[in-house]
Amino acid sequence: LSTVRNADRIIVLESGQIVEEGSPEELLANRDGKFYRMYNDQKFDSLAVDKLAANPRVRSKISLATHSMTPSDFINAETYRRAWARSSLGAHKRLGKSYSVLSTDREKLALPVMSKKRTRMDTPFKTNIMEVAMEDKDYDDLNLLPGKTTNFNAIWNLIKSYKAGYAHLSVAIPVTTLRGFFFLLVCFEVSSVLEIALAPNEETAQHVFITAAVYTALIIIKTMFEAVGRLFIALYGHGFCGYMRNKMFRKILRHGATYFDEEANTPGRLVHKLMSDTATLNRILGDKLDLLLPAIICSIVSVTIALLINWKLALICGFQFPAFFLFRLIEFRETSKRHRQMAEQEKKAANLATTVLSNMSTIKAYTLQEHFNNIFYETLKPLQKTMKRQSCISSFVFACQFSFTYILIAITLHFGKLMMLNNEITPFDYLRVVLLTQFGANFISQLIASVNDISKARVASGNILNVIKETAVDMNNLSDEGLRPKTTARLMLKDVEFRYPSRPLYPVLRNLTLKVRPGDSIAIVGPSGSGKSSILALFQRMYSATKGEVLIDNYNVKQINPAYLRRVVVSVGQEPALFSFTIRENIAYGLPEDEATEEKIIEAAKIANIHDFILSLPQGYDTEVGEFGAQLSGGQKQRIAIARAIIREPRVLLLDEATAALDTASEKAVQSALESVSKNCTCIYVAHRLSSIRSVNKIYVLVDGEIAEQGLFLRIV
Repeated sequence: LSTVRNADRIIVLESGQIVEEGSPEELLANRDGKFYRMYNDQKFDSLAVDKLAANPRVRSKISLATHSMTPSDFINAETYRRAWARSSLGAHKRLGKSYSVLSTDREKLALPVMSKKRTRMDTPFKTNIMEVAMEDKDYDDLNLLPGKTTNFNAIWNLIKSYKAGYAHLSVAIPVTTLRGFFFLLVCFEVSSVLEIALAPNEETAQHVFITAAVYTALIIIKTMFEAVGRLFIALYGHGFCGYMRNKMFRKILRHGATYFDEEANTPGRLVHKLMSDTATLNRILGDKLDLLLPAIICSIVSVTIALLINWKLALICGFQFPAFFLFRLIEFRETSKRHRQMAEQEKKAANLATTVLSNMSTIKAYTLQEHFNNIFYETLKPLQKTMKRQSCISSFVFACQFSFTYILIAITLHFGKLMMLNNEITPFDYLRVVLLTQFGANFISQLIASVNDISKARVASGNILNVIKETAVDMNNLSDEGLRPKTTARLMLKDVEFRYPSRPLYPVLRNLTLKVRPGDSIAIVGPSGSGKSSILALFQRMYSATKGEVLIDNYNVKQINPAYLRRVVVSVGQEPALFSFTIRENIAYGLPEDEATEEKIIEAAKIANIHDFILSLPQGYDTEVGEFGAQLSGGQKQRIAIARAIIREPRVLLLDEATAALDTASEKAVQSALESVSKNCTCIYVAHRLSSIRSVNKIYVLVDGEIAEQGLFLRIV
């Protein structure tokens, strides 16, 4: 509240109504007023920060950490106070790179210089997304492309892994294969009808009815086979798609925070793989499989029968097949490369769209809609360029293929006439050979027309297989392995050095040793970016220490089962993540479904001082919180998150500025509740409001990854 001392007028709101109004001097003169009480409650924090920042040992550490060239004797307390930023973790706050958009992508979203002339920066790093979007990579080398595969083993391996679909395939493949033979029988029936029509006599005329009946029966049987084949192939395709999505999603959930720090694993890219790549495979295994199987069978059998009838004419008619393959081979080689390129560009655009849509309130507040629309347009430019190249290649191949078909028809008619004049073939055998080869050509055309889809499926299957087979980085979050010791909640960092995998050159913690006795409450304070929240992340094993050991009751956290560890060690952050479900569900997520009883949910809500507010809502605990908890205020979301932590009955409670978003009155109530909870567990506070850590057993002042000061609250502050 010290930041509004210079305001002309202050309005104090409570429950949506104005309870006080006036100038700062008028409100502070009223000692019984609400503003006066709120101001005095926070005044202690300001005085405490001034005193702590003036500590000589802390001053020297900050001077070294910030590489200040100003003599420390001439830096006033206000300068140091600014170093104590409201955010505890700075660049790594909330492990945001793990749970939201990758931090490097946020840096890319920084506003570019609004100049038509593009300048080159001295630094090799890209600082905004315009540079990334306008970057036109050369993908002539297939090895440089993401999702690179050298054969179709990826598709085959995925098909083999879906064993539940074998039953559908066992019906679909035979039925669909038999469908192919019906087309061949139709060829013979058509030629038979013409033969009867051209040679009318009593004997042959009797076969007209039989031929018509057989033809009708073939159509009916083919219709039945068509329906059954398509049904079972569709069932297989949908089942395969769902199975792969579930398997990919489960595999993604197994990874630790390090995995999501990588640029290739941003939310937009992972969602694209999860939805688009599986849908691409579904188009091949579901929509195209019922065409590909008959096409393969018919093309082989029809050409074989045509060769048996008259091999000379069959070879002349079949000359189109190698020509088609040659044209499509050229297209396939180019298509494979372009599709990998387009897939990567689509992921980049999807990631940008995800980031923008997740931050619409900020974009609207600063009227940046047009700006980000231009950025998105620039991101799509390389994709459009690649698609144009692909369209040119496909158009050229298509034109060559159909032009060659008409040339081949003329050649076939010429040689057929010569062969009939020389009595080398009868007109009806000529008709059968032409029909068979044309049927075969049509089916091969269907196969060739599927080149683009097969190429996309080849790339998509490689991407899917990479996600499924990728080993969990550092840890497997869903593993059943590891110890489950009964802990007394004794914590220790032993000579720990830590660097974020995405920034290996920048140490966050430097040979840090810290001990916490069972049942103790300690606080970690310090400037932004000093590594406070990183310590909490290490105890939860969101990351692993680069060097040294992180111990709980003399057990290295790497030995403990991750799920059990996070059941014992629970964290509450400043910006809680709520799911788009009801309040009851958000609190109940703290426990397994069979353990989250109504009594436990209500008790946790009461301790977190949110129960009365929930009951005041029309739907009570069944109220939807909205996307990311948008229907609730910051303080309300925070208290629900605290209730979610309390319901777990943790042995270790990590509070990362857990009360920072609350007003003074709510902070006192929640702080009192947390103190009662902390009697049964070990607590570590990360706080910038020093008034919230008066009752802790020990305070550690962290500067640049090292402990600059430690001791009791009264001695340090």
